[in-house]
Amino acid sequence: MRTYCQTQNVISFILFSWSDLLNEFKINHDMPASKQQIEKELNKPSKANTGASNDMQLFLESSTSLKAKGKLQLTYLNEQFEGSFIATPNLIKLKTIQPFKGMVAAVGLEEGSLSPFLQSNGGLSKVGQQQIYFLVFDIFHLYNLFRLKPQALLALYQEALAILKKKGEVVEFGKIDPSSDLGNTLAIWLHTQVKQKFKHSYCSPKGLLYSFQNLLKLYADYFKV
Repeated sequence: MRTYCQTQNVISFILFSWSDLLNEFKINHDMPASKQQIEKELNKPSKANTGASNDMQLFLESSTSLKAKGKLQLTYLNEQFEGSFIATPNLIKLKTIQPFKGMVAAVGLEEGSLSPFLQSNGGLSKVGQQQIYFLVFDIFHLYNLFRLKPQALLALYQEALAILKKKGEVVEFGKIDPSSDLGNTLAIWLHTQVKQKFKHSYCSPKGLLYSFQNLLKLYADYFKV
């Protein structure tokens, strides 16, 4: 990953290769990303083809010790991905711009952790860089579900609303606030179901609900039979 930082019209960058992480380490998707540790592959590097280009470019548009904002770019399955991110010492939020906007992934720092996501100079720490990768994996997984199984996503969301209605909740399709108590309940249910049905545990249930509703609203034609 190349990280670029704009400071008084001077651009500097560090090289952090996408393939270094994918080929030399394995990632455990069965636990929350905030609790994951990148584990060395003891036998031999994985040869799995992820479809991602070797380098991800990360552009820091502004940064302080308390907040960093920027964009990232990479190629996946011959598609040019672009996203925006906001990072604080204890939170990173990533949102897609293209090819499909509105997909959201986020991760918070585990309580009591001594390894914040930002360095004192405003740059991403090693832990912060690793978490960016976890969030990108979340985006890739949701992108593939949306591209290949849009009806499955729609059915899951409809099932969730039906369950809430049976409990007497007043819900409106695509307009449930993820920050509300009801939204939190729906987000956790969707997160559990996606993990069981599609074998991927997203970093943020709330981000998953945001993504579901954004995709349903912005790309309604994709969900039509």
